[in-house]
Amino acid sequence: MDQLQAARLAARERFLAKRASEAPASAAAAVAATSARPTPKGDSVTAGSHGVPGLLAGLPPELLDAPISALLADAPAEDLMRPQKRQRTVPGELHVPPARTAEIRRLLECPPPEETRILTWNVDGLDEVGGPEGTMLRALAVALVVAKQRPVAVLLQEAIPPVLELLSAPQCLGKAYEVVVPENPQQPYYVAILLDRQRLKRLGRPLTVPFPTSQMGRQILAVTAEVCSTTGPPILLATAHLESTKDHAPERKRQLAQCLRFLQDMLGADVEAASSRRVVGTTILGGDLNLRDEEVKAVLRELSAESIPMLDAWEFLGSPPHARWTWDTSENQNLGVTFASKTRFDRLLFLSQGFEASSACGRGKAKAKAKGKAKAVARAGDKAVQ
Repeated sequence: MDQLQAARLAARERFLAKRASEAPASAAAAVAATSARPTPKGDSVTAGSHGVPGLLAGLPPELLDAPISALLADAPAEDLMRPQKRQRTVPGELHVPPARTAEIRRLLECPPPEETRILTWNVDGLDEVGGPEGTMLRALAVALVVAKQRPVAVLLQEAIPPVLELLSAPQCLGKAYEVVVPENPQQPYYVAILLDRQRLKRLGRPLTVPFPTSQMGRQILAVTAEVCSTTGPPILLATAHLESTKDHAPERKRQLAQCLRFLQDMLGADVEAASSRRVVGTTILGGDLNLRDEEVKAVLRELSAESIPMLDAWEFLGSPPHARWTWDTSENQNLGVTFASKTRFDRLLFLSQGFEASSACGRGKAKAKAKGKAKAVARAGDKAVQ
């Protein structure tokens, strides 16, 4: 018996005890009337042998949910016909606004865009403003953006279990997107990837590659997939949240070098696709990389002998000014900072067969025959900033 039912029985016991003490004759009549009701075979209910708890145990189910006044001998018949009391709200229980999830589902039913979009977003799951309800509302805002943009893949950072649980619910994004998470994450927040169930076909199991010297439990999460609307080769989608803050620049540069070597190793790798084996044609890394331009240049100089043809999607598409900053405190006040800061912490980097990269700072130039393809696999400006 749950707590609500136990409380209800206790209240009835106190009520009947009070009535019995105030009006013995009325209480006796109520007992007699109740005892006269049909009871299960072999059971007997008397006030003398069981007291008030015995009376309650012998009541038929319809009386347990009826108003307390229905227990009295002179109770009007309509008391038994009253609707049950509304269930009390459990303290701390959250109720997801159905209108918001309905709007998300409506958008997901619309035809997706023809172009292939990839979205990267640090969803700031550690933000405690507004408590659990604030976290829920922010997660729903993320889901709404995803439903509007309809990317084939969403690369998330600082995701936490409650947010992922809501995003993966069938009432939210769960019917349209598969949620992929790292194996054995070391922190309560981590990276995740959402894959469009209709437009991407995942090949093989996800890969989790830890950064061995990270002090923040960071890792690479990667999946290989086919874009169902094209006949092109499979792509590898990876995300990472590189070490945070300026003080951890040395570790962040080590992590970036590990990421680029990983993309290089996976480019051209064999993967199982249906009944045949295919070769990965493009490897993509997107996420909150916390990078400063000078750090990228330093890593590329270090890896110059390895000739890794890294391309930065924003630079590759002409460095459009409106899409440059992904951390802009003059545009976004959600952190409440008082200083002005504009940086490009969040980046999409990729390697692709048929592309070359200059040695300067990762700015790439495609061979003419493949230039159009790059715009399909990596678009600048799809980074949504809350």
